[in-house]
Amino acid sequence: MKKSDNQFFKFEREVTSQDYQVLNQMLDYFRVSAFFENNTATQIFYAFGLKNSWQTLPQKVNTMVFGANAFDGQHSKEELMNGFWFEPEIVVSIANGRLQSNTVELDSILANHQQTHDIKRVQIKKIISETDWIQRVDDLIKNLNDVKSPIDKVVFGRQEMIELSNQNRASCLLQALRMQHNVYHVILKRENEIFVSATPERLVFVSQGEIQTAAVAGTTPRDRDPHRDRELGNSLLHSLKNQREHQFVVDSIKMKLEAITTQLNVPSNPILLQNKQVQHLYTPISGTLSANMSVKDLVDNLHPTPALGGVPQKEALQYIAQHEQQPRGLFAGPIGYVTADNTGELVVGIRSMYCEQTRARLFAGAGIVAGSEAQQEYDETALKFKPMLQLLGELTHD
Repeated sequence: MKKSDNQFFKFEREVTSQDYQVLNQMLDYFRVSAFFENNTATQIFYAFGLKNSWQTLPQKVNTMVFGANAFDGQHSKEELMNGFWFEPEIVVSIANGRLQSNTVELDSILANHQQTHDIKRVQIKKIISETDWIQRVDDLIKNLNDVKSPIDKVVFGRQEMIELSNQNRASCLLQALRMQHNVYHVILKRENEIFVSATPERLVFVSQGEIQTAAVAGTTPRDRDPHRDRELGNSLLHSLKNQREHQFVVDSIKMKLEAITTQLNVPSNPILLQNKQVQHLYTPISGTLSANMSVKDLVDNLHPTPALGGVPQKEALQYIAQHEQQPRGLFAGPIGYVTADNTGELVVGIRSMYCEQTRARLFAGAGIVAGSEAQQEYDETALKFKPMLQLLGELTHD
């Protein structure tokens, strides 16, 4: 054991497999907790306990905070879904085989939480879908096809309600969540409410004034046959509809960042971002943040990108608020962590699920532009439900 060079982290040693087991159990024990793992599995954070809280990301952070902003200003009946940020009592960081914590008492805390839970398997009892979604998308497409339409693109969401046999535990959700690779793993828990995401999409990463973000838009399935999988990817790369949808996102991010950066790198052509169920058009973007700009300033500038809302932003968000059946809550909102030295990583809360007691709600959205086909967009959202449906499927087995 030794002290970390970072003043926030006061404790450091090698991580063990037992540590992961106990830390996962602690997600259940604490009334407020969080988990964040990046998409390369090289950095993990656990956060436990509540010292301070806010509904939105604060402008200035004195230590380290975790949480999520709601997608927009619509009020949700679920408290967590209106936005929640907290300063934890205990933070654990795991990277490069080393465990660090902000408390020197961590080993004693871990010893006190070494216990096994009597886990009840979760079964899906009922799924309730939005039966009129295709019709509402058809109406949207007619509006977009009108040459007088003030809107170019709307990311239109749908939700599925699921009744479960038992309440989900954060520790069990995490175990299943980490079976999905090349995505971020995020859990935010407040009392009996849990929001979980296996998102492929980073909103922004900031470290020492350097920023990294990405445009992610345009979707096609994966296939187990490597030849067919390559065909699908190549077709996506050459799809005019998907290229147009993707370029909306690239142009918007570039315009917003040019005003708050001193240097910006934007590749001219997208590449493929491949996850377990789907593949996307992906353009990585990096730059240098202007002086005196905080992570919150950056988040407020970038969110929501056209990959989450639409173009133009104001009109698209108005359409979403008027025509989606329920508020999105944390779905498609910024979620992650921020530290006192203006470092942070926030991802987009898609491929996500909200759990409370024996209820779960799944979220998916599709970018609708002129020329879109409602059935194809419905099929795309069905693909985007799969990560959370597969996660629930894992919880039905021993």
